[in-house]
Amino acid sequence: MTLRARVLTALALVALALVAVLAFVTRTTEAKLLAQVDEQLDDAVQPVREGGFGDGRLGPPRRGDLSSLFVAFVRDDAVVTVLTPGLRGADLALPEVSAGEIQAAVESGTNLTVGSGDDDLRWRLRPVAVRAGGATTVIGLPLDAVDDAVRNLVVVSGLGALAILGALALVAVWVIRLGVRPVQQMTEVAAAIAGGDLTRRVPEAEPGTEVGELGVALNAMLGSIETSFAERRRAEERLRQFVADASHELRTPVATIRGYAELHRAGALREPAALDDAMRRTEQEAIRMGGLVDDLLALARLDQGRPLELVDVDLAAIARDAVVDARAVDPDRTITTRAEGPVVVRAEEAKVRQVVANLVGNALAHTPSSAAVTVTVDAGDGQGRLSVADTGPGMAPEVVDRAFERFYRADPSRSRHRGGSGLGLAIVDATIRAHGGEVHLESALGSGTTVTFTLPAGEG
Repeated sequence: MTLRARVLTALALVALALVAVLAFVTRTTEAKLLAQVDEQLDDAVQPVREGGFGDGRLGPPRRGDLSSLFVAFVRDDAVVTVLTPGLRGADLALPEVSAGEIQAAVESGTNLTVGSGDDDLRWRLRPVAVRAGGATTVIGLPLDAVDDAVRNLVVVSGLGALAILGALALVAVWVIRLGVRPVQQMTEVAAAIAGGDLTRRVPEAEPGTEVGELGVALNAMLGSIETSFAERRRAEERLRQFVADASHELRTPVATIRGYAELHRAGALREPAALDDAMRRTEQEAIRMGGLVDDLLALARLDQGRPLELVDVDLAAIARDAVVDARAVDPDRTITTRAEGPVVVRAEEAKVRQVVANLVGNALAHTPSSAAVTVTVDAGDGQGRLSVADTGPGMAPEVVDRAFERFYRADPSRSRHRGGSGLGLAIVDATIRAHGGEVHLESALGSGTTVTFTLPAGEG
């Protein structure tokens, strides 16, 4: 059963309970008022029991107002009305009762409630058998006061019950609006999401309510799910692109090695010089292919999230070593280091050395020999910072945005004459992030390029 049905059922049960209580109170009140009328009739009938009604007078009543007292005789199956002083001049319709009804009441010892010529007026009759003469005396009082009291009670109680039901109905509407309708909307949203629409969200409910808090939590969960699915799609797309790029990168060295092997098998490399050149080219392509495989393996290990062997490392010393190595490779290049004392970071030394070597190597490979390269190391805000800046031609904004993508190279022809595998900066980014650091690249055409990374400071 739905919450709406339960609320409406509860409202209906309350209405039935109010009707039952109203009926019980009405019946109880009417019975009590009739008992009071019966007591008044007992007072009026006492003289009849004691001495009869032979002198035509009734004794004085001991309680209540008996000005409307009705008195009649039943003789020979006929009802003879006696005009008592209380009925003189009173505009009251007399009771309609037969001698048989009176006789039955006498035998059962009960009072009678009968109607009158006026549909709205009822009478309460008390028949008394008189020993003298065998006549039966009937004494009655009108029930207009009783009926008015009961009618007023019904009206007042009914209005009160309607007011209570109205208030409960308003509460039910409020509960349904705050609880049921948002739940229905959540159900609709859940169905839409199950159908594949991850952009749907639960409408905002009344803040501070359980349903409102549930809606906020669901929207947060849906946002996380949508983000996760979007990231999953992007990861799948990157994986497909990664496989395609890796296949493309491996195709060239494999094709070269295969070509020289086919030439050798066909006997086309009979001259020693030609054979030596073929072996040299085969070795070069094998080295290129081995380097690519090493880069792919490094990225795969970083993607697996393997724990790092973190120790305190002097970032300034690593920078100086990288500059010394770079000067040995390109002695004519201006390569300098700026570091004020040791800068200790928490890292795996071999991987940080690879990162710095990659950054310095990129600066040498992608800038003319006239461009200067500067490696700067400093510390601050609980971090160690290293930047590699060059005065080369710089990069366009669209290249900067994709610089850390795997296998991305700015050369649309994908030529490898000057570039590596296209994984250098991707490895740098993955390595630094695995250490809990960040990498930033700043570049503009004609203004050179600066790559900066940060690592958590060490304990030394």
